[in-house]
Order: sequence, then C-alpha cells, then structure tokens
Amino acid sequence: MAKKELHLLAPLSGPLIPLSDIPDPTFSQKMVGDGVSIDPIDETLVAPCDGVVTLLHKAHHALTIKTPEGVEVLIHIGLETVGLKGAGFTAKIQEGDAVRAGQALIAFDAAYLAEHAASLLTQMVITNGEQVVAYHAADGNAEAGKTVALTLELAESTASANTISRDDKAESDEIIVLNPQGLHARPTAVLAAAAKHFHSDIRLVKGEKSVNAKSVVAVMGLDVQRHDRISLTASGPDADAAIAEISHMIRTGLGESLHGGPQDAKPPAPKSDFHPTKAESRRSENPDVLLGVAASPGLVAGTVFHLRQEEMATAEQGRGAQEEASALLAALAGAKSDLGELQKKLRLNADTGKAAIFAAHQELLEDPELLEMAQTGIAQGQSAAFAWKKAFTNQAETLSRLNNELLAARAADINDVGRRVLTLLSGGASQTAEIPAGSILIAEDLGPSDTARLDRAKVLGFCTTGGSATSHASILARSIGIAAIAAIDERALALPNGASVVLNGDTGELRQNPSEQELARVRDLQAETERRRQEEQAVAATPAVTPDGHRIKVVANIGSLSEAEESVSLGGEGVGLLRSEFLFLQRAEAPSEDEQGEVYAAIAQALGGERDLVVRTLDVGGDKPLAYLPMAAEINPFLGVRGIRINLLDAHLLRVQVRAILRAAPFTHLHIMFPMVSSIEELREGRAVVLEEQKNLGVAENVAIGIMIEVPSAAMLAAGLAKEADFFSIGTNDLTQYTLAIDRGHPKLAPFASPLHPGVLHMIKRTVEGAHSQGKWVGVCGGLAGEIPAVPLLIGLGVDELSVSVSAIPSVKAAARRYALADCQTLARQALAVMTVAEVRALLADFSSTHNA
Repeated sequence: MAKKELHLLAPLSGPLIPLSDIPDPTFSQKMVGDGVSIDPIDETLVAPCDGVVTLLHKAHHALTIKTPEGVEVLIHIGLETVGLKGAGFTAKIQEGDAVRAGQALIAFDAAYLAEHAASLLTQMVITNGEQVVAYHAADGNAEAGKTVALTLELAESTASANTISRDDKAESDEIIVLNPQGLHARPTAVLAAAAKHFHSDIRLVKGEKSVNAKSVVAVMGLDVQRHDRISLTASGPDADAAIAEISHMIRTGLGESLHGGPQDAKPPAPKSDFHPTKAESRRSENPDVLLGVAASPGLVAGTVFHLRQEEMATAEQGRGAQEEASALLAALAGAKSDLGELQKKLRLNADTGKAAIFAAHQELLEDPELLEMAQTGIAQGQSAAFAWKKAFTNQAETLSRLNNELLAARAADINDVGRRVLTLLSGGASQTAEIPAGSILIAEDLGPSDTARLDRAKVLGFCTTGGSATSHASILARSIGIAAIAAIDERALALPNGASVVLNGDTGELRQNPSEQELARVRDLQAETERRRQEEQAVAATPAVTPDGHRIKVVANIGSLSEAEESVSLGGEGVGLLRSEFLFLQRAEAPSEDEQGEVYAAIAQALGGERDLVVRTLDVGGDKPLAYLPMAAEINPFLGVRGIRINLLDAHLLRVQVRAILRAAPFTHLHIMFPMVSSIEELREGRAVVLEEQKNLGVAENVAIGIMIEVPSAAMLAAGLAKEADFFSIGTNDLTQYTLAIDRGHPKLAPFASPLHPGVLHMIKRTVEGAHSQGKWVGVCGGLAGEIPAVPLLIGLGVDELSVSVSAIPSVKAAARRYALADCQTLARQALAVMTVAEVRALLADFSSTHNA
C-alpha cells in the first residue's frame, strides 16, 4: 500500500512530551487517539497545518482541524479545563474557518490556567487513525509554527475489505446524560474507544442529528450537555451487544463521577493581564506594612535575616574544549544523579508533589537550548563553569523579564538547577549562611532546593521580592508548613538584620516596627501552642495507662516512610493503618512488586522490630478510580466495587501487593488488613490468598490477617468473623455513613453524619464484644480515635487500640492517662442509653469538666 507523509507543526512552544507520560488515562492510554503533548511556555495556540476548523468546543479549550488529506487533528489545551467553561480562553477563529499553518487559533491566560486547571499540558492527537500507518513524534524543545512535532505516515485510501453485515439492527431506549460537564473530551474518548470494539456501525442520536459513535470529533460536535436526551442505534453482527454495553456505560458516566457540583456554578473570573510578580505591584499606605502575595499561611513574629546567594566566581578562560566539555558532562551527570536520588527519597515518603518538582529540574538538565549555549561557549574557549553560568543566567533572565507568573516561576527553577550544576563544576558544596533561630528570611528569591533545605527549627517564615504564589518555592513552603510571602515590596531588602517583624502568610503582609503588645500577642500564641506540644511530647514515649492500670495502645495512621519515622519520635507504639494507596495513585501503571516491597520493608525497619505494622490492602473504588484499572462509573460508588471487592476482582493486583507486603515480615510484627469486608466469604477468600502467597514465598514469620469494620453487616456478624479474623480495626468514618445512610460528603447532610450517633456507638460496642468473645483485639483507626473528648468514651466501650494521625499521638496518649477505666465504662453505659448526638456530646462535655477539674 502506498504511503505519504503529513508533517504537523508544534501548536505551541515548549518541551515535547510523549502521550504515555501524561497524567490522564484518556490521553496516556490513547483513548482519543495517538499523538504528542507539549508543556507550553507561550500563550497562543497556532494551527499545526492547513485545514478547516470542523469543531470549536464551546469552552474554547479544544478544537479540531481537518486537513486536506482528511486527517482530523484534535488539540486539547490543558487537563481538566472543560470545567472552566471558557474562562481564560479567547478564540480567534470560528467553526468552518479555513486556516493556514502557523495561524493564531486560541489565546489563553497561562497564569490563570496554572491556578485553576490540573495542568497546562496540551495534547495534539489524531482522532481518525484509520488512515495513519505510523506515528513519529519528535522530542526536545519545539517552537510554535516552526518545529515539526508529529509526522504521520498515511495510507492511500482504499475501499474496506471487510463489509459489515447490516442484517442485525438495534436501538437503545432514551438515555439522559448525567455527566457534570456533558460529553466533553474524556467521556467522549471512552465512548468512542468502547464503540470501536464492536464490528457494527454505531450511531449516537441527539434530536434530529445522528453521528458515528466511533468518532471522538463527531460526538463532541453534537455538544451533548448534562441532562440532554440521546439514544443509540447499531447495525451489524453484534448490534445488540453494542447497544447494551455502550448505553450502560453512558448511563453510568463513562468513567466520570456523576456527583459534580452545581451545574450553573461559575468558575472564578480570570486574572487581569497584569500579574503582580514584582514588589512594586503592591504598596501599602501604612509605611510599616510591606505588602506582597500570600504564598503560605501562618502568623509568626521573628527577626529579619537576609539570605543572599553567594556569587560563585568562575574563570572565563578554559583549559581546552575537550577537557571543559568533559567537565560539563560530568557535572550534569552528577546533578542528574543527585536529583534522581532526591526524587526516589521523596516518592518513598509519598511526597509526589515535591518529587515532580525535582523531576522537572532533571528535565532541565537535558534542555537542548541550554546545553547548546554552554557548548558554544566552551567551543569558543570558555571554561565549563563560565559558559554554563552564562547560559542558565541568560535564559532565566529572559523568562523573568516576562510579565507572567508561570514563566517567572520557571526562571527560578532554571536558576536553581543551574546553581546545582555550577556547584559541582566548582568542586564543592554550596556555602549556606548560618541562620539564627527565630528567623524570618528576606531574599530576592529562593529556589526549590533552598526551600527544601530550610530548618524549621530555626526558620519561622520567609519573604521573597520575586516569585509568586504558584512558584515551586511557595508550593514547598506550604508542604513543610512555613509561612511565606512572595513578591514582597522591595523595601523589605533594606530592613536591617535582627529587626523585629510580624509575618502574616494568610494576608501577604509583613509588619515592621510592631508594637510590644502586638509582638507579645503573637509570641504568646506561638508559645502556648509550643508549650502544650512540648509537655505532651516529653512524656509521649510513656505508655498510655489509665490511673487504675488499664493500658491503651496508641498507634499511627500513616501514608509514607517519613510519617512512620515521625510517629516513632512522637511516642507511637506502631502503625495501626498504613494506607497503601499512596503507592498506587497519580501514576499511569501499577507499582511493581519490587517497588512496593522496598517501601513496606523500609517502613517496617523504621518502626523497629517490636512495633506492629498494619498494612491495609489497596482501598480504591468507583469514586477514586485508577488510570490503569478501568472501572465503569457507578451511580453510587460507595455502594459499588470498592475495598476488598476490587481486591478480589483483580486477583493479580492483589497477589502482587500481598507478596510485596510479606517482604516486611522479617522486620516487624506484620498485620495485613482487608478493607470494606461485609461477609465471611470475602474474609475467607482474602485470607486464602495471603496464606497461599506466604507458603509460596516461604515466609516463616507469623502474619496476622484482619479486617476493617466499616459496614453494619460486619459489625452485626463480629462474633462469627472474629473466629476467622485475627483482629478488627473500626473505620468510624465509613461505619458512620453506612449506619446512618448519609453520604459524608453531602453538602447538606454531612454535618449530621456524626460518629457519636448512638447507633454508631452501639455498632462499636457490638464489634468489641464479638471480638473479645473470641480473644481478639479491636482498634479504631477512623477520625473518632483522634478526637480528644471521645478518647474516654472509646476506652469505656472496650476498644484496645487507638490509631490516629501522627501529630495527634502525644495528645491522645495524654488524654488516655487522665481517666480511670471504671469512669470511662460508666460514661460509655450512659452514652449507649441516650438517643441523640447532642445528648452524647453533653455527656462528654460534662465528663471532661468533672474529671479535669
């Protein structure tokens, strides 16, 4: 078959990225079609080829161009942008317009999208791939309208050799579309992908219009909105099966949650064209108040300390091009290795957001333009350090001069990674000033690496004259809990070291010359919080034993290695809930057995050999699906395939996880826990998998197998389940919503979903009695365990273990030591005898005031 090529130009400038790396299964799994993605650094989308605009989405975030060859090119700006309903986008063309390659199509506000959309990654895909023999996506950096981003090998059109039988015909009943944003790109892609599995000709009908359901462009062109009425028709050998499956998929959301927000809600208004990234953009009339952009919350009083980047001296003249080029390559390799290890550590600690920042830095080390500038300098006789410094500072300055928050943040990243390489070229570690305790840092800018290294014991907050609330430094400040202001008035640079200031990260205000009364008020708040924390932490390692000698085990709910380590330092007696989902979420494929095993073993070792580790198997479902585990959307995902049900439906995924968990057995008292168990059959089937894999791996250590009590049926059958389970852990959050039939996320009913409802308390009591009748222990790992007023109530109900957030461990242990078991049991009997939440709360308040007097 003869072939010809079609060259598609980059519609935006920026790095080209394979579709498989896109954090959205609609594109990464090529449901819409094959193509390429771009991480844009400009704000005007241009035509990649000559053609006709056959579709312009009403939200102006996507369009389709049909080329003279009949190829349909879909360009989708950003991820999760359909919900913006056009905010931030300006179309420069209309449907039906003929366009030429390089012509401006859509302008967009990158800073606004960076704040309100999931990502700016822009996809260019071919939706009618039947004509395409092969795809050749370019890599590296692209220039809009000039660089060829995608080359297609096209087959000459031929008549289909396979004739579809049209003897069988079928049609669906009327279907009401319930997707919050209608059939936009993602659900349409799922629909088209499903339709392509059938040989029949399948049509989607809306009103008098009928389109090919296998065409993403055609279906999107129907503009199907929420509550629109549609139907399906099919002709061919598998028409009945096609109608049955696809109509069901549409009714259940095509992979989307059907519980979106109000449909008439308007997105926030886009920012103006002016983005305040410079200090002069805000000035206060009060000379003692310096204004900036609120970057990380917190109110702190401290003293000024200026953090200045030391200028690294570099010799201009090199020692020879070959030697200098080798030095640059070695430094780049060293920086890449350092960043790789940093990412590995962050991912091990479930800090995926931080890891992504440094992954972006790793990509900058391979930036062709940056490397070419440095290599040119070396070829002209410059040293590697001089050429590299000139290259990255020039590129960073070019971006920083642009009045755009997004690009200003990228300038800081270039400087950060540039200094990392320059340090290696200079042959030593970067010099960091000794920061005194109680400091509020003032700097022109901080890179992500600078922010990640800040000592929280000394640094209370920081202000930068550059940057923005969306810069990576600000993101890291929020993640580590340091108050911060970006784009502060440049007069802050003139403040003397040691000057007293009050930083309000919530409002973006830095107050100089504060009164003694104001300083005292802020410091009193800081001191009171710190004093209470220190008092509780001082005795945190002491067991939680009631005055009459009853011991309560207090353990941690965790989702990372760092939390495991912190729990030990705060007196945690083990882990009562390791949420294994952190290993599975926000990725395109399931973690391997080796990857999981390394994390579980590391957490077990961090706990030490004498502490328990309870690992909950994967707990996901229709409300939080995985990209690599396709699941049909469900009308009520909380009553659908979730918890142990998904474990048992995907036996391979479960067995891989169980084998990985068992690798931790030599290092700890290992417990494996299944979520959402509602019957003895589910427990038996899950237990059989663990025992079989334990035998296959030759794991000699005793491994306890337990279940979460989250549904009423499990609580009612507790005595029977306890004969075959080694332990129970009560998830009060889900147990409450299932017992009370209230969705805990419901905007009106959620306040009534209280775990202190007497009905829930009776479920807890029945669970405890059932477990204790068989000599098994019971923990509580839901939110109720961390509520200090509820601690004596849970003790009185007979709970043996409280599993709480890491930070709550000292305070929960302190609460457990205050009350005698007999008094707690009296409180529990009283709570079980009343009928309302209000009465239970009154009992708890009275108990606290009486016993803490």
